[in-house]
Amino acid sequence: MSHSMNPPLVAKDDKTLRVLLICRVSDPGPEKQDERSLDDQEVMHREWLKSNTDLPIHFEVIAGDGSGERLDRNETAQAESKIATGEFDLVLCEDLGRIFRRMHAYLFCEAAEDANTRVIAINDHVDTAKDDWRMSAFFAAMRHEMYNADTRKRIRRTLRNRFSQGGAFRCEIYGYVKPRGAKSDQDVSKDPAAESIYDKWFSSLEDGASYSEVADWLKELGVPTGPYSRSAKWTGRMVKRVTFNPIIKGVRERNRRKSRRINKTGRRRSVIAPPEDLLLRDVPHLAFIECRTLRPSHFIANRTQ
Repeated sequence: MSHSMNPPLVAKDDKTLRVLLICRVSDPGPEKQDERSLDDQEVMHREWLKSNTDLPIHFEVIAGDGSGERLDRNETAQAESKIATGEFDLVLCEDLGRIFRRMHAYLFCEAAEDANTRVIAINDHVDTAKDDWRMSAFFAAMRHEMYNADTRKRIRRTLRNRFSQGGAFRCEIYGYVKPRGAKSDQDVSKDPAAESIYDKWFSSLEDGASYSEVADWLKELGVPTGPYSRSAKWTGRMVKRVTFNPIIKGVRERNRRKSRRINKTGRRRSVIAPPEDLLLRDVPHLAFIECRTLRPSHFIANRTQ
C-alpha cells in the first residue's frame, strides 16, 4: 500500500518502527472524563499508523490521568526517560497537551529531536520531521494554555452566578442535611440534634476551653465529624476550622481563597483571594448561633491548639 505521508515514517534499524504512544485524561472521576478515553486514544493512534505506514510496528503505551499542567507526573517522567534512550523512532499523541502543557511540550519535542526521535501530535499538526515544526508546536502550546485559561474563567463565572442564586453548595459540615438532588441552599436544613451540640461548643470556647478540649468532648459524645470529613475523629484543628466557618452564623461565602499555579511543578496552591472576589449570601435558616464574639484572650491562648 502506498502512503502519501511526507516525509515517510522511518525505522532506525530499517526493519521495525518503534513507537511510543502517549495517552492521558485530565480527571477520570465521576461525571468527568471517562477513563475509557485512554483506550479510545490508543485505538485512534493504531488506526492512524495503519493508514500511514506498512512497516512492522513495536508499540509501547504510556497512559495515565492528571492535569497536563503537572510536570511531576510519573507518566511524563517515564516518557522523558524512554526518549532519552534513543531507542524509539516515533512519539505519537493526539495533541501535545497529552504530554505536557505550556512550553514544556515544546521542550519535550526538542529533547526528542536530540534523541533522533520523531514527534507527531495529530490534532495539533505538529511533526518534528518538518522544518516548520517549531512554529506549529509553539502556537499549539500557547493555544492549549489559552483554552485552559478561558475554561477556568468560564467555570468561575458560572459558579459565581449559581452561588448568587443559592446553588454551588459545597460539602456540608456537621449539623447540616443536604438531600439528594438539592439544587440550592434553600433545600438544605439543620439537623435538630446539632443545636445543643453547637450551643455547648461555643459556650465552652467562650469559657476558655481550647479547641482540643472541645474536640475531646465531641469524641466522648460520639458526634460525627461530617459526611465529607477525611477523618472520623475530631481534632483541635477541625474544631477551629468549623468554629470560624461563617455558615454557622447563617452566612455562606465563596472565593475567600483561590488556587494559584506553581510554575515550577504545575501543581496548584491555595492562596488568599483579593477582597473584591469574596461573595457572601445570607442563609439565616442555617444559622446555629447568633453573632458571638470570643474573648481576645481565647484567640491568643488557643490559636494553635
